[in-house]
Amino acid sequence: MNEKTLTDQWVRHEIEKLGIDYTEQTSSIKEVKAALKNASKQGGKGAGKPEFVFLVNDTLIVVEDKPSITQLEILNEEGKLDLSVPKATAHYAANGAVHYAKYIVERTNNFKDVIAIGATGSDNNRKALVYHVSNNKKETSIVRKGELNDWQVLSPVNFDEWYGVNISGNLSKEQRDELELKKVAARLHEDLRNYASLEGENKATVISAILLALDSKKISSEELKGYRSPTDGARIYRSVKDYMEDKPILPEEKRNIVLNKFNFIKTNVALNEKRKDLGMTPLRYFASILQKNVLDHFKNNTEFDILGNFYGEFVKYGGSDGNGLGIVLTPKHITSLMAELIQIGRTDYVLDPTAGSGAFLISAMNRMTKESLAKGSINTNLHIKQHQLFGIEMQEKMYTVATTNMILRGDGKSNLMLANMFSKTADDFIENGNKVAITKVLMNPPYSQGSKENPKLYEINFIKHALDMTIQGGKLAVIVPQSTMTGKSKIEREIKQSILENHTLDAVITLNPNTFHGQRAGVQPVIALFTAKLPHPEQKQVKFIDFKDDGWIVKKHLGLQDDGTVAVKRKRLVDAVLYDTPTETSFMVKSPITAEDEWLYSYFYFNDSIPAPESFEKTVQDYLAFKFDQTVHGRGYLFDEEVESIKK
Repeated sequence: MNEKTLTDQWVRHEIEKLGIDYTEQTSSIKEVKAALKNASKQGGKGAGKPEFVFLVNDTLIVVEDKPSITQLEILNEEGKLDLSVPKATAHYAANGAVHYAKYIVERTNNFKDVIAIGATGSDNNRKALVYHVSNNKKETSIVRKGELNDWQVLSPVNFDEWYGVNISGNLSKEQRDELELKKVAARLHEDLRNYASLEGENKATVISAILLALDSKKISSEELKGYRSPTDGARIYRSVKDYMEDKPILPEEKRNIVLNKFNFIKTNVALNEKRKDLGMTPLRYFASILQKNVLDHFKNNTEFDILGNFYGEFVKYGGSDGNGLGIVLTPKHITSLMAELIQIGRTDYVLDPTAGSGAFLISAMNRMTKESLAKGSINTNLHIKQHQLFGIEMQEKMYTVATTNMILRGDGKSNLMLANMFSKTADDFIENGNKVAITKVLMNPPYSQGSKENPKLYEINFIKHALDMTIQGGKLAVIVPQSTMTGKSKIEREIKQSILENHTLDAVITLNPNTFHGQRAGVQPVIALFTAKLPHPEQKQVKFIDFKDDGWIVKKHLGLQDDGTVAVKRKRLVDAVLYDTPTETSFMVKSPITAEDEWLYSYFYFNDSIPAPESFEKTVQDYLAFKFDQTVHGRGYLFDEEVESIKK
């Protein structure tokens, strides 16, 4: 059995999992078979014989495979896919697949749009590359669409969504849902101010209370008028209180914290007074919007931090709230990436010591519950939600948002603490009377709060304290400004030294400057990865990675959007961090470190590439042009001194 057979077997297995009919070395479709009659990739007049051909929802897909990962594709001098026969088409998978697809779109009437896939490799080193080949009866278009990481996107149930996003350039359902939710947040931001005269945190509190009342199924926006309480606010409050006591959802102490935060909605005049322009009270109006547009998204287990993004919208324009307190809401693609980088799994006990709205806990919960359940394991999805997620938040308003967020996602809130993280130690994590060992930490500490007068609030000190709360060998991922890694002050360098004496720095990843688009202009964030309670080995090669080009771009009116390369670039990062895959220094460098070093890619990067001849020629030309300009302006003596210096 040779390598090519192994590659064939892998591709065949992936296609069979799609549950569709396929052919090998030919096509059962007469029109396609006729188009391939003289399409030999060897250059002769024989028939073209693609490895695999199949239809998905009326779109034709052609696959060619090769045994070696180096045979994926080859480009010509112009940087385009080389279609020379047989040099390229016979020896490279993508080139062969596109060769066949081009024949089909140019010689058929019903298949003017073909997906060509080149697949290479075997075992764990595999790649599949997608090209879109189309013909409009005048010319043929060949467009590279990136790597195929999961063949299941080609299944009949997933294909139309994949095609719309990757071929047509449409927004995915997830992206559309998020945009709709952001529109709802913007609408509620205006309505809460205009109809209820609310600002900042009170907006998020009202929304949280209404969502909990609706989730209780004790009340709906239509039923508010029939609930026996003097005001709509009192009805909502009563519904939430009954809901929490009936479950019971929270220990009494924590329940009272949340209910006290909701208390004002019972008597707030603006919220409870019927308005002629609405035909109802603002509370009932807000409830109708949330019931129609928001509530079901929690039930669909979306990883999008709905309440966190609502809160961000509500405080975005406030002068004394939100970012003024160092609050930065971490985007979903970053929370999920960080959970992946430290390999959070079903058996972990996860802590976010600066929980905010609970976004990291949501990502951790989703990753844990999607992992397969081992036979006989106690780590059921309900056990994970109730017993394996821990958070600390010191601001009541954010604690209320996080608590609501987790309740709406299914009982994942009982281990949230209203406290200053520096008041907690590893001994404070108790579940059913037993001490819990925290195995993984995800965090985004408050930014720019530390000073010489209050060094405890330096971001680096948050990291140190979180590591101290983690079990030996546990993993921590944190996102902070890159200034945290430089150690500007003597105190910060001392904290860095303490970290190295007690814990291990594994990697620092420089992120896209637009990561916090719309929240913090000018912040250059990094992700730092640590191992807890294992002193940093003196000669350990720490990974420093430049991940500024992550595939996320800012689009007008849409914000951060995937440019179509996110999945491939994320996989490259994960492979480099977790599996140490070789890569060029322009992406990753490794180096031992000290506390005096700046723990950043830019500090350790060195350019090990040999300059191209044209670069050298340009440098010489620039120098000669500069010398001529200086000479004609009477400064030729500068170069006389240069000659004397060389003679010496």
